[in-house]
Amino acid sequence: MTAERRPFRLLPITQVHVYREVFGQLDRMVGSMAPGERVASERDLAERLEVSRVSVREALRALESMGKIEIRRNAGAFVLDPQGTLPAEQLLAGMEPAADSLQWLTDLRAAIETRVVQVLARQAEPDLAAVREFLERAAGELSDQDVEQGSLDVRFEALLARAAGNPVLERVQKWVHQAWVTAWGEFGRAPGDRQTLHAEHLAILAALEAGDAALAVARMEDHVDCQVRDAATRGRHEGRRQCT
Repeated sequence: MTAERRPFRLLPITQVHVYREVFGQLDRMVGSMAPGERVASERDLAERLEVSRVSVREALRALESMGKIEIRRNAGAFVLDPQGTLPAEQLLAGMEPAADSLQWLTDLRAAIETRVVQVLARQAEPDLAAVREFLERAAGELSDQDVEQGSLDVRFEALLARAAGNPVLERVQKWVHQAWVTAWGEFGRAPGDRQTLHAEHLAILAALEAGDAALAVARMEDHVDCQVRDAATRGRHEGRRQCT
């Protein structure tokens, strides 16, 4: 483990009330669909909800991060697991979206994500082609506006878990991701911007591809094992490093 933990650099989710409404409606829509069904296009959904395509895109990314849909390049979004939220709901039961509960989720997520990297690093030749392809595609989606907008996109970490080949670890990670996206969305903030997170993803992948297990684990720890910055908890987690 890293010796210090740095506070997250919290960024607003643009028009959080719109995001919550769009996410909620799309979540309910997906929940009424069957696995394999195709979700309407971003354009159609934006027109029907009378919101921007950016709002729809962020909500779809969140649903994919939760394992409910799969966004396929040049094909659209398809339903995977429309109702698979019970374990996440149990994780969040009785917890308000506040600094303490987000810190607890961060501790849990850090344990899962670093373990995924450790399992991958033990493999002689891990198959990381899908991870590399995703990052190359994500690079093309970045825009200057992303610097000022928080991101709850955990698709990179989900692909790492799939490559690790441990279905139990992958399933638990999905439940944690569902709880993570839900809790931060309710909080109205996201830990880090898309461009910074993308750069950290590239660094983690580079270490894995180089076969440097220690560096890969250290970079994943730096990526996820951070302190939630909040006035209510300031001073209670001295010595932890700041996430950027």
